[in-house]
Amino acid sequence: MTTSKKNDKLTSQQAVTFLRRPLTRKKLSEVVEEELEFMVRRGEFAEGDQLPSERELMEMFKVGRPSVREALAALKRKGLLQISNGERARVTRPSPDTIISEISGMAKDFLHQPGGINHFEQLRQFFESSLVRYAAEKATDKQIARLATALEINSKSLVDHDLFVRSDIAFHRVLAEIPGNPLFLTIHIALLDWLIAARVALTEPQQILEHNGNSYRQHVNIYEAIRRHDPDGAEAALKEHLHSVFSAYYV
Repeated sequence: MTTSKKNDKLTSQQAVTFLRRPLTRKKLSEVVEEELEFMVRRGEFAEGDQLPSERELMEMFKVGRPSVREALAALKRKGLLQISNGERARVTRPSPDTIISEISGMAKDFLHQPGGINHFEQLRQFFESSLVRYAAEKATDKQIARLATALEINSKSLVDHDLFVRSDIAFHRVLAEIPGNPLFLTIHIALLDWLIAARVALTEPQQILEHNGNSYRQHVNIYEAIRRHDPDGAEAALKEHLHSVFSAYYV
């Protein structure tokens, strides 16, 4: 009973201390940003509309030009504004690309932390495993034909490593496009961009040729499993492929 009262007393003291803390004042740019965002979301400025000029916004909010520009830049990062040189800001709507670009810098920083590559590679495996399983279950004949075309291009670029990397990316892109969800495609592109940027370069010609040959054969295995509508086989082939890629570029 005594312990309970003591804890209650401590909690009350902590609450009083918290309430006595001075409130953090918002920057003027944050106030402008919040008000403009509210106006956009409320429909006072519709998609495609231009905002008032910087000078008009300065007068509207009684702030300086730096505060207006910071607010507009923040709304651009959120995907709510499009800003072109010499033109007034125009209202837009967030896209999948906007969402990913907002976290891209943080993702790259995390990638270079200890264990970051392993975490991202695990994320890619979880994500692409779902893609290939979906493809094996749901892909149409037309989508499988597109995958076959990407695979054929892949086979013709074995000796040109730069071209092979591009054809490799194209093969996986088709997989990401099959569900028809733009978020999946954007996440796929971002993951590859982040991981490819962190790869070590393959320099030995024999090493490159061997790696490209292995990757192509693994792509064939993924394709064949999808063609025969075998989700378990497709996932197993993908995991073998990603393990091989990780061993070549990151270990």
